[in-house]
Amino acid sequence: MKKIVIIGSTGSIGTQTLEVCNSNKEKLQVYGLTAGKNLEKLKSQIIEYHPKYYDNLDNKDFGLSYSQLIDSIKLVQDKEVDFILFASSGSKAYIPILESIKSGKKIGLTNKEVIVTYGPLLMEIAKQNGSKIYPIDSEPSAIWQCIEGDNKELSKIILTASGGAFRDLDPSEYKNITPDQAKKHPNWEMGEKITVDSSTMMNKIFEIVETSYIFDFPIDKIDVLIHRESLVHSMVEFTDGSIKAQISKADMKLPIQHALSFESPDLNYENKMRLSDLNNLSFSEVKPGKYPCYDFSINYIKKGPLYVSALSIVNEILVDLFLEEKISYVSIPELMVDTLSNEKFDQEMSFDNIIGIREILNNKILKKIQ
Repeated sequence: MKKIVIIGSTGSIGTQTLEVCNSNKEKLQVYGLTAGKNLEKLKSQIIEYHPKYYDNLDNKDFGLSYSQLIDSIKLVQDKEVDFILFASSGSKAYIPILESIKSGKKIGLTNKEVIVTYGPLLMEIAKQNGSKIYPIDSEPSAIWQCIEGDNKELSKIILTASGGAFRDLDPSEYKNITPDQAKKHPNWEMGEKITVDSSTMMNKIFEIVETSYIFDFPIDKIDVLIHRESLVHSMVEFTDGSIKAQISKADMKLPIQHALSFESPDLNYENKMRLSDLNNLSFSEVKPGKYPCYDFSINYIKKGPLYVSALSIVNEILVDLFLEEKISYVSIPELMVDTLSNEKFDQEMSFDNIIGIREILNNKILKKIQ
């Protein structure tokens, strides 16, 4: 039995991971669950899956004889744990991820903000401690599946993007977009923040960075194509010109299962598709002017890792402000450009410097919107 810990069990990815575990009860043991504020859902999950340990932001003890409240840091350091799936969101959630890596754990990561903001630091610490970081996002997972066991030299990685919730809107209409509209994705069911990022194409910017960090591949050799159907999740091109693609339904349980089953027997969840569903696949270039955040960021991420960290932090702050209805949708790219264009981030890459940059940028943005 592989002992699994899920950090962020009550969110979309967390609940889907539990569904995969439920389909494989003889192979996967839910060993620990943690959540934020959704205590009612966490308690129901504990009652159903009987994890040995659990944690939550309120430090709420449910008084269950079979499951014990424990600090998340101690949970991820537990020697009994075989795999930790991080379904939490936001770059501030890096501490348990960092501690699990220091403990040499195998982890599955859906948290784009953490890998983009702290990636080079985390990858180096993982190397030093023998930890393995497996991508859960559909696109990096697809790349992993395409290159797994193939020794041919890569010339290009191609990420696909649905185009997000407003792919059919003219940019002149963006000023009227509400948070409720931005939280509805045409193809996927995802968390609020990542769905907004999909609509601005910032999720694709972060996947470029994530792909570069995880697979040690140059940013300028990673392309993006709009693929409205969300069936081809990524492609890799080899130096001989051949291209390998990973194709599956828009179902996050498939990449979750791939990570959970790596280096162990196959798991049972399946969601097969018919080849006849592939009779109308479309691919197109990202149109300049359609996604202002993407237009600015595609060159900005080439400035260096600390600039990438700053970009991730600014985007996170701005999306939160938009979801709280404190700024408009069109203010996201405007404030992003205004905040970052003249800032220099030439310090050493360190956790302390990134935390300091977060405070400076947060104060700068708050002053701009007052």
